[in-house]
Amino acid sequence: MINVYEKIAELIKNGTEFVFVIVVNAASATPGKKGFKMIVLKDGTFYGTVGGGTLEKDALEIAKELFKTKGTYYKKYVLKEGDPLSLGMVCGGEVELYFEYVGTKKQMVIFGAGHLGKAIYEVAKVSNEYEFLVVDERPEFANAENFPNATVFSGAGIYRKVTELPMREGAEVVILTPGGENDPYILKGLYNKNISYTYIGMIGSLNRRSKCFEKAVELGVSKEFLDKIFAPIGLEIGSETPFEIAIAILGEIIALKKGYIDKVLTERSAHERT
Repeated sequence: MINVYEKIAELIKNGTEFVFVIVVNAASATPGKKGFKMIVLKDGTFYGTVGGGTLEKDALEIAKELFKTKGTYYKKYVLKEGDPLSLGMVCGGEVELYFEYVGTKKQMVIFGAGHLGKAIYEVAKVSNEYEFLVVDERPEFANAENFPNATVFSGAGIYRKVTELPMREGAEVVILTPGGENDPYILKGLYNKNISYTYIGMIGSLNRRSKCFEKAVELGVSKEFLDKIFAPIGLEIGSETPFEIAIAILGEIIALKKGYIDKVLTERSAHERT
């Protein structure tokens, strides 16, 4: 039998959203007893039980809706024929269920732990929406002191080990490495990781981007993948300081997720032609 709490810990660790359902009260000869628990995933997969039958079927439908509203819900069932709240079950009694949507934080992956990487981390963490993965060859920059509560990877050759990093589906990736010589290998790792990304942005000039993409293609990265990368990174808002640039980058990510990206790309194209 599955341990519900172990499954919850696993889902949270893997960044998987779910709905938690628990029987908070049960009277008489109901199939679901007080304390029965069930976890429901977005695809309808479920673990545990709240009693089975029509009751559980209805609970699964409610859980499905909670993935849209992302909230909580309470429902009382009267399990006897003829009652307005009845599900038509003949076992009798009453059951009360509590539902709670449990979301997960988005993952932001920062390649380059210098001043700009630190600024993006500081600005983004204010939203309390992210878990951070910070990667840099320089341990004096990429460490727990500079990035508390982040998962940090550092050391020589780390940019050639991107496929080994614990990145999740939908990760938001910013590439801010000094010099840019490692960027093609980072892109190769992201490409070979074979997961979807919400955003990939890379700092640098148009010339740096051109050289990086040319090398990335030589390494086997598809042009279709490269076409989705935002480079140069960030909105054009006249930013100069690391924190201003961080805001420009996060603004671009928000614009993408909110559906304003066509406007962003149009403005960028006009800027690049000048």
